[in-house]
Amino acid sequence: MGVDMIDAAIQGLEGILQWKAFGLMIVGILISSTLVAMPGIGSKTAIALLLPFAFVLDKYEAIALIVSVWAVSNTANSITAILFSVPGGGGSQATIMDGYPMAKNGEAARALAASFTSSALGGVIGAIVLLAAIPILRPLVLLLGPPEFFMLVMMGVVMVGALSGKAPLKGIAVGVFGLAISLIGIQGQSGEPRYTFEYIYLFDGIGLVPLTIGLFAIPELIALAARKGTISDVALGDIGAGRRQGIKDAFIHWWLVVRSSIVGVWVGIIPGLGSSVADWFAYGHALQTCKGARETFGKGDVRGVIAVDAATNAKEGGALIPTLAFGIPGSSTLALIFAGLLIVGITPGREILTTQLDVTFSIIWLLIISSILTSLLCLAFVKQMAQATTLRPSILVPMVLAMAVLGSFANSNRLEDVAVMIIFGLIGLVLRATGWPRPPLLLGLVLGPLAERFMWTSYQIYEFGFLLRPGVLIIFGLLVLSLAYPMIQKRYMAKRQAGAL
Repeated sequence: MGVDMIDAAIQGLEGILQWKAFGLMIVGILISSTLVAMPGIGSKTAIALLLPFAFVLDKYEAIALIVSVWAVSNTANSITAILFSVPGGGGSQATIMDGYPMAKNGEAARALAASFTSSALGGVIGAIVLLAAIPILRPLVLLLGPPEFFMLVMMGVVMVGALSGKAPLKGIAVGVFGLAISLIGIQGQSGEPRYTFEYIYLFDGIGLVPLTIGLFAIPELIALAARKGTISDVALGDIGAGRRQGIKDAFIHWWLVVRSSIVGVWVGIIPGLGSSVADWFAYGHALQTCKGARETFGKGDVRGVIAVDAATNAKEGGALIPTLAFGIPGSSTLALIFAGLLIVGITPGREILTTQLDVTFSIIWLLIISSILTSLLCLAFVKQMAQATTLRPSILVPMVLAMAVLGSFANSNRLEDVAVMIIFGLIGLVLRATGWPRPPLLLGLVLGPLAERFMWTSYQIYEFGFLLRPGVLIIFGLLVLSLAYPMIQKRYMAKRQAGAL
């Protein structure tokens, strides 16, 4: 690190630690830990409401307020995902897979503590990667074009099988259903409406937030109301011990934290993917690589929680790389942060990596400090959060249902979103009752538009020759390897067990 970078790092840290900037960071953390945790509200809504304040703040104060809301939103999102099976946002959908079963098994405190700790570690790792990427990643990102992005999305589609446990064909079928749903709306290349039946609401496609809430939350609420029990099937036991164990879990599985953080950073770097798939990529990676995962994941394995939350927080560091270096926001939320930087006179690109390098370092420091502070704050209230799983259904179900309806309506302030939540709630209930996996539907919906856009762009530029580009072939090789690895691992374990007999 050169002298100018050291000076910029010190200047950026001093700027964030100014009393007013630090106070605004705390305000952003508190907003993110409460408002943003509500389903459907999200960091985008909160940042949009706070953006006008940037006009009366200096650059460090504006960054501290706006970026802190976004940087730690994934930590807060996991609270409702673990306790109530209600995703607080796009990045907490996969947290439900093992976090909610842990809560039902009386391990809510352990799940929450593991989530908060791995989130802090992931956030720090993501910030470190952003720091290391400043001088080296520019040429790499510029080498990737639409064909390579298309193949990267295809790697995400491969995760459909991985997310389906011992029923990959069912998972693929549900994933194809999700891809079909993603076709609803205006076709990006031709501008023609598809499967909209001349209904204006469908022109924008099916909303991700109401679909997710319906698919995951509604079936669980119905099952809970029918069972007439609490979320936790067993006594919570020693909550303090559960909290300590959850913190230990994150450090025991440190290598999983590191691997999942790298997955999150990688997804974050690619514009357009974002938090909607980072959690699933990490969950699929953990499912394929962790010992015995296929038997325990989805039933309350803490490794599933750790992998997801490390990745979703680390993703933020990766997502800032194309945003700051090339002025390419990776999501609509980052586009709002981009606007906030412009308001205070900072232009992402060459300027922010040269004359305004201290701003880049202030954001890196903010990612680290806010991730740690948020996790400490959440860990301090684990006991109160965990005790929420002991509430009676007569109290809990109406509260969570109201939150789900509010979150769905807040997606676009239309009653049709509530109808979508109800429809997919019924679909989720049928899938749950018949043993068909639900996550592939969500993944198909998210990846469908990305795959279609990159495929058509690639074809228009290269026709079918894009399939023979070196980058495409390399990624295809990795895709084949990811498919073959579980089968090779399974065969190896079978031979090893046979040899031991």
